[in-house]
Amino acid sequence: MSSAKHTARHSGFHGSAPDLSAGSIARPDSPAENGAAFPSGRSGYESGYDGGEFSSGADQAVESLHRIDEKVNALRAAREADPDSLLDKAFKAAVPALVGMVAGKAFQTLWDKGTSRRNLRKGLAEDAPQGLLMSLAFAAASAAFGAVVSQLSDRGSKAIVARRHRKARR
Repeated sequence: MSSAKHTARHSGFHGSAPDLSAGSIARPDSPAENGAAFPSGRSGYESGYDGGEFSSGADQAVESLHRIDEKVNALRAAREADPDSLLDKAFKAAVPALVGMVAGKAFQTLWDKGTSRRNLRKGLAEDAPQGLLMSLAFAAASAAFGAVVSQLSDRGSKAIVARRHRKARR
């Protein structure tokens, strides 16, 4: 059996193949072309009515592929409408991370200098271990400082990209 006959036999089409282009959903032999109305207001092909039989699994598969295609097109349109380039997105992600790392290391260095001076004043070794309270204080202060720096650098990087976009529009 040829491929065309096989397709026609299983899809319920007799004669020429249907037009499956966008916007052309009605089948050539559907009752909707003959003026038959359906309670749902949809054509016979859209409602699943096929001359007394329900639409085949192939019709349902085609409909689900059309829905997927519409979702993909919507996602593509949203991506194309996004003004940020790949470089902008990388900049907005990398700058806060790098600034956070540098600020965290600077805070740790300052903390270590402060605690070594404190230890020397108390007559302890410069690198004496810190107690539990000092360790908790360092963790809390470091987290708070890191959060503030991260937020500010995130806002700053977004502002730089937004300003670059405004200048490009002029």
